[in-house]
Amino acid sequence: MKSKKLAAVVMATTVLTSVLAGCSSKPAPTPTGGNTADIDKDQYLNLVLAAEPKTMDISKATDLYSTQVLKEITEGLTRMETDKDGKEFAAPAGAEKWVTSPDGLKWTFTLRDYSWADGQKVKASDYVYSLLRTLDANTASQYAYFLFPIKGAEAYNAGKGKKEDVGVKAVDDKTLEFTLNQPTPYFLLLTNYKTFLPQREDFVKKYGDKYGTELETLPVSGPFKITEWVHQNKVTLEKNDKYWDKDKVKLSKVNYKIIKDENARMNELLNGSLDSSGVRKQEWVDKFTQAGKYNQIGGYDGSIVYQFYNQKSKIFSNAKTRLAMNLALNREDIVKTLYKGLGTPAYGWIPYGIQIGTEEYRKAVGVEPLKAAAEKNKDPKALFIEGMKELGLGEDPSKVTIKMLESGTDAQSKEFAEYYQQAYQKALGVKIDIQYMEWDTFQKKLDAFEYDLAGMAWGEDYNDPMTFMDMWLSNANQVQTGWKNAKYDDLVNKTRTAKDSKERLDLFKQAEQMLVVDEATAAPVTYRKYQTFRAKYVQNLMLVNFGEPELKYAYTQGRGK
Repeated sequence: MKSKKLAAVVMATTVLTSVLAGCSSKPAPTPTGGNTADIDKDQYLNLVLAAEPKTMDISKATDLYSTQVLKEITEGLTRMETDKDGKEFAAPAGAEKWVTSPDGLKWTFTLRDYSWADGQKVKASDYVYSLLRTLDANTASQYAYFLFPIKGAEAYNAGKGKKEDVGVKAVDDKTLEFTLNQPTPYFLLLTNYKTFLPQREDFVKKYGDKYGTELETLPVSGPFKITEWVHQNKVTLEKNDKYWDKDKVKLSKVNYKIIKDENARMNELLNGSLDSSGVRKQEWVDKFTQAGKYNQIGGYDGSIVYQFYNQKSKIFSNAKTRLAMNLALNREDIVKTLYKGLGTPAYGWIPYGIQIGTEEYRKAVGVEPLKAAAEKNKDPKALFIEGMKELGLGEDPSKVTIKMLESGTDAQSKEFAEYYQQAYQKALGVKIDIQYMEWDTFQKKLDAFEYDLAGMAWGEDYNDPMTFMDMWLSNANQVQTGWKNAKYDDLVNKTRTAKDSKERLDLFKQAEQMLVVDEATAAPVTYRKYQTFRAKYVQNLMLVNFGEPELKYAYTQGRGK
């Protein structure tokens, strides 16, 4: 979800939209809406994950599959919900109320009286332990940077400060206090995210390296609990009868099937074994439309598909070779051929739908930097050769072999990888060596810098440009490219203290230009859209954060009719 939205590029239209079962930007009914008097007797949903959750350790989870499950089994301070008009807001959850100091630097949350499934009370200290564990450099959390708006968090994570100086403390069992570095307009939107979820210290110490890898190692405080986790096969959730708001939860069970093959997912949706899934191919769109049993939902999903480079690899230690790769792709053809029209060519980094103040960023900024770069560099191959000569690699691109990782071995993975292989070879004359592997191995290879070129998809964690820009900060450790740039860091960090949206817009514009053109660290490819077919009997599936399903209020009515 939205690294919660860390997903391989080949998963861009099928995996993400299937995991976000029934996602939509259209208004969803409120929890109290609809007539629930005649709902189905058996309340369950069959949904799909297209890959195994890597880990459900809150401090270490990076993929959207883990995130989707974690937010349903763990109650954070807030939950994102929608009102009757579909407008999103941070609703009270583990915290029943909060107050902010006049200068915006101090946030105080009052916890409600609620418990873990084993009866132990959830305390403010559980949140403090969780955040400090994530920030501890020994934990090696890829999402520690998410907490850097908190005073002292960055210094502690970098080993330059003490954990006692981090601006989070338990005033008492029911009172949690944050002190920020500066006013952070989007801070409340962060509090529903996995990095703000509470953790049990006794569970972490008891299970050690196994924590988050099996269901018995996971404490539960949310609407659902995991009752079965068959690796590479399924994750089963059941209603948590110890949940503080259990009367609002209608579903008894949620069956997440792990299905990697696209055609297998489509067949299961068609035969009724799945209640919702993302759909890419026109042949399946036609079948589901003709069936007349589904609601078709679509729109921008607040994410981007991109390529990136290992800058420790000699060929990509030069900005010109990287920019040539950025410019070598025909994005219009990619959208048409690979995404079947489910997207828009991306010539900038921040996608459509992301707001800055009251405006959409892409409309407010007015330009997409790669378009201007393409006008100045009409021959990407010549630019690539310039970079080769600067590196002392001669002038013959055919002697260059680039190792490209592909996180999948199925037919769709091969379709995507072979397309990129041919595109780069045709435009630049280089050789592309595709290495296919499963998702876990893919991530390990990236972490070890055992690659030259790879592709991912990144989605928003909250609706502000910062969610796409701070992932590239030198201390973020989010994408393993080896790139660090003090000027970029300065531009992005200045947006935190900018006096207004206009100043923030200008700073983000400069940072975006540096990211995709001047330094060519990332190659945006597609502003992603989704297309989901969902059974008409699925009701009240609240949709937040550009289409993430909020299962708490969902139910079915008319299944089998």
